[in-house]
Amino acid sequence: MKTNGKEIAARCADRRSAGTMGAGLRRAVVLLMTLAGLSSCLKDDDTEAVYYDDTAVTAFTLGTVKRTLHTTSSTGEDSTYTASVTGSRYAFSIDQQQGLIYNVDSLPAGCDLSSVLATISTKNSGTVVLNLKTSDGQKDSLVLYSSTDSLDLSKPLELWAFNHSGTAYRRYTVDARVHQQEGDAFVWTAMTLGDGEKDQLLDRLATVPATVGELLGDGALDASAEWLPERELNVVEQELRTNPGYVRRVLVGNRSVEDYPDDTTAVVWSRVVAPDASGVQQPWLFYVPADDNKYLLPRLAHLQVVAYADRLLAIGGAGLGACKAEAYTCFYESEDGGITWRESTVYGLPDDIGEVGECALIVDEDGYLWLVADGGRLIWRGRS
Repeated sequence: MKTNGKEIAARCADRRSAGTMGAGLRRAVVLLMTLAGLSSCLKDDDTEAVYYDDTAVTAFTLGTVKRTLHTTSSTGEDSTYTASVTGSRYAFSIDQQQGLIYNVDSLPAGCDLSSVLATISTKNSGTVVLNLKTSDGQKDSLVLYSSTDSLDLSKPLELWAFNHSGTAYRRYTVDARVHQQEGDAFVWTAMTLGDGEKDQLLDRLATVPATVGELLGDGALDASAEWLPERELNVVEQELRTNPGYVRRVLVGNRSVEDYPDDTTAVVWSRVVAPDASGVQQPWLFYVPADDNKYLLPRLAHLQVVAYADRLLAIGGAGLGACKAEAYTCFYESEDGGITWRESTVYGLPDDIGEVGECALIVDEDGYLWLVADGGRLIWRGRS
């Protein structure tokens, strides 16, 4: 059917279906919707339009984010420099019931969100209106969203998604999260434990199942069994935020150096386990080390992997086989369940770690991360 700006304005002003808002705000929204309608009508006055009554934000993605980093020169002087962070790597979740848009994995410390581009997608091409506050925070200012206009996400941002008919809207709050500490601000504390406490800690480190079969259980494989790890076995679990009760179980390890000397990366498998054992269980999925994935986990001796703070952390000794990685230079961090691994900018190693023969990781019930070196000779504890 044909339409014009007045008809859009009329639909937008219908409070019975659009929800309740102040009179001033309602008039401003009507004006914005009218201008949007006039803009589309000027292109072709004979265009047939189809209107939809449902509305929702379906995707939210950040563009490039500027990050300020601190460094020390060779003379000991402190200085800063600016780097770019690919915002699209930090996925945003949308809670439709509570109207929340947020990133589960925080952006690195030092990211500036005061002026950043964002791509907002809506169902059926609905209209997004930003509800901005004046500098004194006393008044609202409504602005039509444009993907070419920068947003201030340094504080929560309210936006409204109107349906195509202009008769209803959904209200959302965008909460973009940034780590408040630099990587080296994760403080490790050297621990001195009594013999009993140390023995308990070492016993927990020795409870990993001895065989791949014990780790796999009765799960089927989606790839050849030749890709199963044989050494440095680690199995970790993460509860899925999108499906309460479901768990992602991740198996990480290395293949035999004798049989596969050319391997440069660890092998990673994953399986989603349903809360009801009688339900349909997924097979074990192998993460193929694709050439276009530049962030694979190196094939490290004494490889240790734990689930911590909504991510996976890995550490290890010198590279095995064809892998030339140095021992214990950094933590490798995965925020996507083991698909990609990057050198962590949040978690650093203790300053006094020096040269150690073997390190192990463990997470206790209170959320502390323990780093144990040389069979208990050196022990550190830290927490986010």
